[in-house]
Amino acid sequence: MLSVSEFAGAVGLSVARARQLAAGGQVRAEKVGSQWVIADGEVNRWRALPSRPMSERVAWAAVAMADGLSVDGLESSERSRLRRRLSSLAESSDPVAQAQAWMRSRGDVSWWHADAESLPGLAERVRLSGVANPSAGLSSGGLVEGYLLPGELKSLVDEFWLVPADPGSGEVVVRVSSFVRDRAPRLMVVADLADHRRPREIAAAERIIREVLEERLW
Repeated sequence: MLSVSEFAGAVGLSVARARQLAAGGQVRAEKVGSQWVIADGEVNRWRALPSRPMSERVAWAAVAMADGLSVDGLESSERSRLRRRLSSLAESSDPVAQAQAWMRSRGDVSWWHADAESLPGLAERVRLSGVANPSAGLSSGGLVEGYLLPGELKSLVDEFWLVPADPGSGEVVVRVSSFVRDRAPRLMVVADLADHRRPREIAAAERIIREVLEERLW
């Protein structure tokens, strides 16, 4: 196991960003006392990721374009560049991993414990994604996963008595972004499925991304 600073130095990230990845479950990590430690193998996995992430703003613009949605505030050069990048997924040897890499900065992630009877109500209040999104065609296994706008999380925590959980151990996982739309775009669902790193989720992500590439709505 590596300390956060050791991992950050090995992959060229700031210590703050590495700590955020550990706390958000984006690298395999566990808490020892008050400190995060990160699995040794995450160094090679992180180095092997296909490309640098898009900024949060650009990532949300890209996934909206992939679903054929209108996107405001993009320069024509940015729009053309995103069309080329979306088209390049068809030539990628692993388009799911490519999309996952692009979307790494899609929002701040947090895990929470919730009572089982609260989960249906919570599912109605978030933009469902990952295993909880109907397009995945999977049983969520009692996990509510989705997106919120800034300010929405606090009201849910207060209303449903949510308790902070370590990454991967809660019943609720949410990502907060000011660019969230009325529903989770399909490439965001793909990225969230890929983050689970299990065969059934990867298979679902591959099916969804094939649909996106066949439609080419951008």
